Amino acid sequence: MIQGRLPKLAAAAILVVAFLVGFQPPVSADIIPSDFNLQVTPSPLVATVKPGIKTQIELKIRNGGSGSEQLKIEPRSFSLSNDSSKVTLLDTTPPEIASWISFSQPKFTIAPGEWENEAVTLNVPKDAGFSYSFALVVSRQNPPKASSGRVINGSLAVFTLINVDRPGASTNLQIASFTASKHVYEYLPATLSVRFHNAGNTIAQPYGNIFIGRGSASQNPMASLTVNKTHGYILPNTERTIAASWSDGFPAYQIIQNPDGTTKQKLAWNWGDLSKLRIGRYTAHLVAVYSQNGRDVPIEGSVSFWVIPWKILIGVLLVALLLLFALFMLLRTIARPIWRRLRKKNTVPEAPEKAEND
Repeated sequence: MIQGRLPKLAAAAILVVAFLVGFQPPVSADIIPSDFNLQVTPSPLVATVKPGIKTQIELKIRNGGSGSEQLKIEPRSFSLSNDSSKVTLLDTTPPEIASWISFSQPKFTIAPGEWENEAVTLNVPKDAGFSYSFALVVSRQNPPKASSGRVINGSLAVFTLINVDRPGASTNLQIASFTASKHVYEYLPATLSVRFHNAGNTIAQPYGNIFIGRGSASQNPMASLTVNKTHGYILPNTERTIAASWSDGFPAYQIIQNPDGTTKQKLAWNWGDLSKLRIGRYTAHLVAVYSQNGRDVPIEGSVSFWVIPWKILIGVLLVALLLLFALFMLLRTIARPIWRRLRKKNTVPEAPEKAEND
């Protein structure tokens, strides 16, 4: 009986295997990676060109993702907020550069972990302006779609700043304001903000230091802060605010990151920094420079602020009052019996009265 059933069982197993194999989902030969990870250098892309002369700039792009990427590179316009703190990327190509910018490979493919060298050619006309700013956007040629039908469009923007070396080009950087976030701080940090205004027609890059000293003069500064640590640029006829923070004090607030990603301020009492207790009036002196025609032009500014740790001062005052009161009570306790003995010793007994009729 068993031997008679074996051929039937074998045939059934073959049919089941054939059924499963026949309904196996197809494997795509061209799988688009779900991650998008590109690195570029340099960023931002900054260059000084001469009108009428073709200039070539090299941009290196690396695919840090898990799969090959089919990419394209295009110039795009962008806009800035009034204080240059917010950048909005636009979908249009700047019309003033469209005729004189080109790429060695407008469309290209990069394997994972590989670098691609993109040559950007700038053929600036002789009647060009003094400066141009735009973005080079590297994005996927065929963005994949999510299950809901939405397009997953990975892209990377490289901000590009072009100065044109021609007669009449000038840089005129001014300090619109130099302020502290508060007039009186209880504890550090003190945030100092410099608002630069570029009144020239070329792109400027300020750098320098803020020196902080006690009182109204800062001949012997106790701290030095770097201005424009991120090496940011300021476009013509725009303003940009650059901040620096002085946090070298005792105690001082520190930024603590919560597990959910939010942040909060926490007062840190590092007793090893007790000598850095800050109290009184301080002056911050700004010394910055920018380049104009190959030479450094200095600009300066000053602002004063107070650091008054009033809770610490009240605590010290209360402790001092308590000590004075305790000392007074101690002296009073010691002095009372001494005073009594002296008073008793200095008391003279009265003489007895004589009888009127002796």
